Amino acid sequence: MSEERARETTFGGKLHEIQVESGAATLVGSYSPAGPTVVVAVHGAGEGRRDWYLYRHLHEVLPPAGIGVVTFDRRGEGASTGEPSRGSFAVQADDALALAEAVEAEQVGLWGISQGGWVAPLAATRSERIAFLVLLASVGVTPAEQMRYATAEQIRRAGFGDDAAARAVALREQAESWIRCGNAETLEAELAAATREPWWELTFLPEKLPPQPEADIARKALAEEMFFEPEPIFAEVHVPTLLFYGDDDTWAPVDASIEAWRRARGDRAEIVVLEDTGHEPIHPNGEIAREYERKLVEWVRAVS
Repeated sequence: MSEERARETTFGGKLHEIQVESGAATLVGSYSPAGPTVVVAVHGAGEGRRDWYLYRHLHEVLPPAGIGVVTFDRRGEGASTGEPSRGSFAVQADDALALAEAVEAEQVGLWGISQGGWVAPLAATRSERIAFLVLLASVGVTPAEQMRYATAEQIRRAGFGDDAAARAVALREQAESWIRCGNAETLEAELAAATREPWWELTFLPEKLPPQPEADIARKALAEEMFFEPEPIFAEVHVPTLLFYGDDDTWAPVDASIEAWRRARGDRAEIVVLEDTGHEPIHPNGEIAREYERKLVEWVRAVS
């Protein structure tokens, strides 16, 4: 990573701004130095800016325990430059490693949530710089399978019933077939019909397919994202790993994910299932689970 360099500027207290060159992008983040260990946060799909509450929470709880924290705006979002990288796992892994290499610390760990639960393990397999992983809602199935699960759960819980959930899942399967082979004729008609349904927005699908040649470009990018196989990557991870799951996660199949990690790592990955939480470690009243905060701090201090 010879092209990477960092520049830090204090802008208040112990919180610093950090800038890192990663390929053609400049990544801008916030750095709380504290002790010889640093945790770099890796983004979920929808949380690409460093002001998200769980990223802020890391700056609040880890530095007092002697653990530094780096959070940053994802490539192409916030203050970071470059082409947007959401869904591009390899690019995001490179960017996480760029931050890990830039900070002056004896050891660096990665914290990742949801999509970050794919990206952080991938990064750990690419560099000996990564000493440990803390992963929230690390999904053990492909993104395509996860989205079928999530679509069905969202539709059922919104009160639209099993028939609507089944129809939406079938529509997503047709979309997956289009990504693989490009047959759009039936899918376009089904999309048009589904847009009139009250549950349409919960399918997370576009109303129309892009025209050629944009369609082929989109299909290639979607294939790289949606058919990513996480379990072989999990098996290549050889650093201490802490996994958090919510017992009422409507976005990820928790049991299947835990089974994937157990097949890949056996008992070498520590797994915590948080009661009364979902995809994020928060309770219905909006409070961050104390068990998550306590275990996070204690575990990272122990592996440090």
